[in-house]
Amino acid sequence: MTFAGAGEKRARLRRMKTIATALLGVMAVVFVVSAWLRPEYPLLAWLEAFSEAALIGGLADWFAVVALFRHPGGIPLPHTAIVPQNKDRIGVQLGIFVEQNFLTPALITSKLRELDLARHALGWLAIPSNSLALFANLRELVPRLFEAVDDDEVRVVVQRILADEIERVDLSRIGGSVLAIVTAGGAHQRILARLLPVVAGWLHGQRAEIKRRFAKRSLLTPGFVDAYIVNRFVDGMIDLVDEVAHDPRHPMRREFDAYIQQFVARLNDDPEMRVQAERVKRAILQGGELDQLVAAAWSALKTRLLEPPAKPSFVPPGLRFADVVARIAWSMLDEPAVVERLNTRLCDVAESVLVRFQQQFSQLITEIVHRWDADVITDKIESELGPDLQFIRLNGSLVGGLAGVVLHAALVLGGAA
Repeated sequence: MTFAGAGEKRARLRRMKTIATALLGVMAVVFVVSAWLRPEYPLLAWLEAFSEAALIGGLADWFAVVALFRHPGGIPLPHTAIVPQNKDRIGVQLGIFVEQNFLTPALITSKLRELDLARHALGWLAIPSNSLALFANLRELVPRLFEAVDDDEVRVVVQRILADEIERVDLSRIGGSVLAIVTAGGAHQRILARLLPVVAGWLHGQRAEIKRRFAKRSLLTPGFVDAYIVNRFVDGMIDLVDEVAHDPRHPMRREFDAYIQQFVARLNDDPEMRVQAERVKRAILQGGELDQLVAAAWSALKTRLLEPPAKPSFVPPGLRFADVVARIAWSMLDEPAVVERLNTRLCDVAESVLVRFQQQFSQLITEIVHRWDADVITDKIESELGPDLQFIRLNGSLVGGLAGVVLHAALVLGGAA
């Protein structure tokens, strides 16, 4: 399908107007000539009837077509210049029509299911060159985005957003919820089992310091006695720590569980813990640490995204990105259930967006039409529909002429002509 330009459309409209008007003029000439010569040539009555009716039909259709776009002959007759005078109402009705007949969730989601967008998108991403091109385009946008914003303004905005979020957060309850999730899967015990050997190693490495401090407090005992006592004590502590680390059912493990559960309950319900959490929030918000954190994070992000890699053997991130994305896409394509879930999710997202913004789309169309100049929109519509409307004028003349012939035949058969 090809689409004509504005100039070509106007030329076609002028050509069709010329043909329709010329036909009207021909019918007028034929009518005058046939009426003048009919007394001498009675058979011309049929041509007179045809041309008279064709002239009337053509004039009526000319009036109807012109009245759509302007006042016929410049006379402001009622119900003429329909398009320019009803532009805003047309915009409202057009918006409602599009909203109710094109942007319905059922129609859009059914079309999305037919298109199978998830499979097409994954198939496109599965080609490494496509993924690499996508990464290159995104990478080109990053410097422009950074150039468009001021670092200080970004830090102020991000800090304000973080501060507002921290202000609304109930640190005590969130801490309790997170800790409850961690303990529900036994992660705290696994963390403890990994930490205890570290503690044992630290105790072993601190023997000399412990002996020194013990000797400082025990001035009346010989050094070898102090060393014996400290070694036995440290060995006993290391044995205890190892025993707790390797025995998930050790009583101290159960005591640790009980303490964690009690701490979770306190975080959720203890007013004192809530007061302490609020103090932490105040310290974060009133100190300079938040600003320093935001500045460091923003600087690190810019450095990461803008600076080229320093190592000559460094694999370009675009190649890694393309390879990873392509492999992920291929693996997802091999799972029809995954593709189906993605399609379902796309349909759900499209439906939720349409439900929320369907009326906004309609209002957008209405506002756009409202801002259009009446003469401009009239010219656009006439350029699009005008050539077909000129065919109505042609058909009106021909149909009117045939109707005139039929009426004349009826009069002849009835003896009235």
